[in-house]
Amino acid sequence: MHNQKNIVTKIKDIYLNKDLRVGGFYELTIQVCRSSNMEPIKKYTEYIKSLKNVDGPFERNFELTNIEIETFEHEWVLNLENVSIPFKTFNIHEDEPIETGFNWFDICFYTETIEQLFGEEYKTWDENPKCPPALNDFFNQTIMNLNNIHKFQLAMIDFEISGQYYLADMGKDFNNWTNSNFFVNEKDAHLISERNKTVVEIISG
Repeated sequence: MHNQKNIVTKIKDIYLNKDLRVGGFYELTIQVCRSSNMEPIKKYTEYIKSLKNVDGPFERNFELTNIEIETFEHEWVLNLENVSIPFKTFNIHEDEPIETGFNWFDICFYTETIEQLFGEEYKTWDENPKCPPALNDFFNQTIMNLNNIHKFQLAMIDFEISGQYYLADMGKDFNNWTNSNFFVNEKDAHLISERNKTVVEIISG
């Protein structure tokens, strides 16, 4: 019990450490659905809460709180084998106009937090980003599980990539070489240009 208390105290210290909340986000960002449909966002958020290795959502003082879908962001802690790391989920609701806007769901880790907890070699903001394998596995598993809950339009992993591309952009050849990871469902594969297919992973089924 004493050891468990020490673990909780350490996680709280990490969560409340403002020096770790800098550097921008290394993130999984998902173009989910039209803005008029909030149900998938609710299901995505509930999925995060259901994970056995995720605690939260928390308020800024590390007190547990409830999911509020209307809230722009929720804060959590991901417990991996050797480290617990805070992260945020964002619900970006495009409503100008709502008929043509989209709902986005982002899962974000501060780059400084990643470097401090996993090692300085994991520079996820670099031109050649290096992500800790455990976080990469979490992202990839989350992509597949969320897609099974509600098939999204586009998912992307990179540094500060939220809002940079839409599914419609996959049909336009990228002008610059990119390290970003893109994921599109098989039913939408015909929307991807031949050139871009080299950097887009097609999810079958």
